[in-house]
Amino acid sequence: MTPLGLSRAPAVQVGMLIRRPAGDVFTALIDPAVTTRFWFTKSSGPVVPGARLTWTWEMYDVSSEVSVIGFEQDRRLRFTWSGYDPSHPATVEFRFVPRAEGTYVHVTETGFSGDGDTQVSRALDSTQGFTFLLSSLKAFLEHDVVLRVVLDAHPADLQI
Repeated sequence: MTPLGLSRAPAVQVGMLIRRPAGDVFTALIDPAVTTRFWFTKSSGPVVPGARLTWTWEMYDVSSEVSVIGFEQDRRLRFTWSGYDPSHPATVEFRFVPRAEGTYVHVTETGFSGDGDTQVSRALDSTQGFTFLLSSLKAFLEHDVVLRVVLDAHPADLQI
């Protein structure tokens, strides 16, 4: 058991139906010309098999080192990234499940480091982040609307 009484490390699991073909959804996540419209603001290149990239969220002055470790066109994308702890990258997997009405996108993130409380906190933050991402992706692909959800999630100088 972990300090929080958990029998295993927390994992993020988020999913959403996007009413577009799998190829359109997959491309939106691997082409930085598209992805930078709703998720990160800069990428050192496209997501391709074996790529090592840097993704930057300029509004938060944060970057993450990304290593693509799995790539099945229109089906699956898997990478590690250094977001929370550069010495212990977490693993993220996107699965694209074709459906009659579009594509179900399922995101899993595992490998959070730190003590039990830290792992849970990181998993909760990541769940929120991937929910924002999928909502923004859906709005963009289905309605050609650029939501500023990721940008507006943590306004500078906000005091609560």
